Amino acid sequence: MIETLILFIGASLLLYVVLGGSDYGAGILELLPAGKQREAQKHVINDAMGPVWEANHMWLILVVVILFMGFPPIFTTLMTALHFPMLALLAGIVVRGAAFTFRHYDAVQEARTQRIYTWLFGLSSLWTALWLGIIVASLNRGIIDPTAGNFWSAYVAPWWGLYPLTVGVFVATIFLFLACVYLIGETTDAALQRRFARHAATANALLIIAGAGVFAASLGERRSLPQEFLHDPRLIATIALATVLLVPLWRFINRRKRTATRVIAASQATLILAGWYLLYAPNALITASGPLSFYTAAAPPATLRQLVLALLIGSAFIFPSLLYLLRVFKLHRR
Repeated sequence: MIETLILFIGASLLLYVVLGGSDYGAGILELLPAGKQREAQKHVINDAMGPVWEANHMWLILVVVILFMGFPPIFTTLMTALHFPMLALLAGIVVRGAAFTFRHYDAVQEARTQRIYTWLFGLSSLWTALWLGIIVASLNRGIIDPTAGNFWSAYVAPWWGLYPLTVGVFVATIFLFLACVYLIGETTDAALQRRFARHAATANALLIIAGAGVFAASLGERRSLPQEFLHDPRLIATIALATVLLVPLWRFINRRKRTATRVIAASQATLILAGWYLLYAPNALITASGPLSFYTAAAPPATLRQLVLALLIGSAFIFPSLLYLLRVFKLHRR
């Protein structure tokens, strides 16, 4: 049952990154200068995201529910020590959703209000992506201390520092890269396709630089990434394979192969998440007093059985419904 729940958490996180992450990336893209193509770009992004951006938050909600029901000690420790990053994340999600909705459905459509909505949408997308990365980086630093006796140690130290910030930037660049790759296939306008391809190339370069920054910043942590990677060939293999996939990715981008480019970009994100899992599994958190794993923090078996049953039944409705939503929306656009 624990392995089943871990599988659901992993699948939900993966889907949130490859689907919801591209939505964040689209918002970040809107912060970049676009000149005469800004309106056309905005319409492409609006059509691509449509009602799907709301559905993508379902994956994050699933993770929260599974942790709350299935692994209460992990949920409690996480939500207490990372209270401020979680609050910042929630605020970003709310502002971003409100800005996108008002921009898309505002009946007035005045130029000034549209600019405000667009900037709010872009800034909140960047803000949320950064805090997602900061939260991820804070899980396994070994700084979270459930017995901390002062405010700084309990609520600030776990997420404060250069390393969490660099991971936040890395996550934001992943989202931007995914968005640019996906958007190439969302328009038939050759000029816009070239623009998205150029931004994808820039995001690709920034992703490499941000990744190197994460490794460099980790040298000041209790567990340095270079040292961890050198001791585990599987970690090196995930990064090497993600890098090798850049060759066919750009070949397919140049040929405007929509499905192939999306599959490869999503596969690269999957490999990065797989490397993260291999680095810390089966631990969910590493605290100052030691690791907190899914196996030691699991709820009673009766609770786990009910949770697994609910997830399996829910999956029979969630996945077909999501596919139906995508199909209907795409047909409506045509």
